[in-house]
Amino acid sequence: MMSKNLIPAACAAALCILSLTATAAPEVLPSFDCANARTGAEKAICADPKLAALDASIAKRYNEARKSLDSITAEALLRDQRYFTKVRDDAFEKPFDKDKPVEELASRLKYRDAFLASLDLGERKGFSGRWRNISGEITLWKKPDGDILYEGSAAEPHKGRWSCNVEAAGKAKAERLQVKSVDTKGWVLNLQRQGDGLVVAEQPPGAGTSGPPYCGLNGTLGGTFFPIR
Repeated sequence: MMSKNLIPAACAAALCILSLTATAAPEVLPSFDCANARTGAEKAICADPKLAALDASIAKRYNEARKSLDSITAEALLRDQRYFTKVRDDAFEKPFDKDKPVEELASRLKYRDAFLASLDLGERKGFSGRWRNISGEITLWKKPDGDILYEGSAAEPHKGRWSCNVEAAGKAKAERLQVKSVDTKGWVLNLQRQGDGLVVAEQPPGAGTSGPPYCGLNGTLGGTFFPIR
């Protein structure tokens, strides 16, 4: 029989457990309805609370960014997010280590969450700073003489089947910047501030030219890049 002295302590412990249970944080749900999960990645997210929390965080940060960006850049972020979703699903179905699809999925989700968290949603003027999208990153510095130094790199985001690396320089004219160097071998990178984003277009030296020499086969440094801190 339990002694009288132990009864209050036992009751207190039980009340403590009930209190902790009542105040426990609710389970975080992913951004989609698990009843409609189709891909292997979606089903894995639904089966793992940590992955579900990452997915929910990505959706929250993405929606906040879309509301803060101008309409053109927000549309570009939508395309970037759709590309990420494809890469996420491909990475789960065909991971680098075939025995670790969940770990690969977690890595992709963490990277995307960190990218969205790093977005600089304040008003950025000019070209200087860091810019990123799912494939690559650009860093721009303005020299005392007015020239702007360009450093860009990119890679196919799933298997890294191609990569690009180039350093160049140029002068800005209003919202446009054209950079080139010996590395570009006649190719020119045309940069333009468009809303909150940075749009990059690659210009070959002439008709019939193969892909840019600073990239692997099918590689590109073109596209819309987003300001990051």
